[in-house]
Amino acid sequence: MSIELGLLVNIFNELSRMGLLNVSHISDVVNLTGATTDFELQVGQIAYISFTDATQVPLHIATPNNSYYELHVIPSNTGGTSGGQSAPIYLYPNNTTYSGAFYYAEVCRNANGLSSVYDQHSAFRIGWAFSCITAWITNRTQYKNVRGVYDVYGRSADYPSLIAFSTDWRDTTTPWTSLGTIVFPQSTSGEILVFRAR
Repeated sequence: MSIELGLLVNIFNELSRMGLLNVSHISDVVNLTGATTDFELQVGQIAYISFTDATQVPLHIATPNNSYYELHVIPSNTGGTSGGQSAPIYLYPNNTTYSGAFYYAEVCRNANGLSSVYDQHSAFRIGWAFSCITAWITNRTQYKNVRGVYDVYGRSADYPSLIAFSTDWRDTTTPWTSLGTIVFPQSTSGEILVFRAR
């Protein structure tokens, strides 16, 4: 286990001890780098995925109804004022898209000032260009949501920019069985951590 993952486990264990997480302990870190089938995390487990020069990263995490996760996308792309394509980062639930079924709201602060967005997508929008992302995922058949914060870097107006967002999948009948695939607008490298809290 790397130093960073060991530190993360220690932090989660301390939050649990303090009663701030509803788990008895972090049981282990599951390395899903290179996985080919979906793995169901147990409550308290953390999935670790490393990726290099990818535009799509399948998470290979089976997700049952009434589950809840914390997601961290930690890119290693070089920061700067150019290089990030001006396009969304998506989470495709069940590794696919659903035309117009996702409603997205954001509040953004960047070099151009304060702005907001409300629009529709065909998957969960979770970032933009190059983004360092922290998100919370609720999977209930009757309520499917990803909300969080991200920092955009790699564009002149967006180095940095802070975005708070929420995306709802308005379909209340389709089960969400595979956490899905993260899709980037350009080649991206880094790490993904997924913690199952419920």
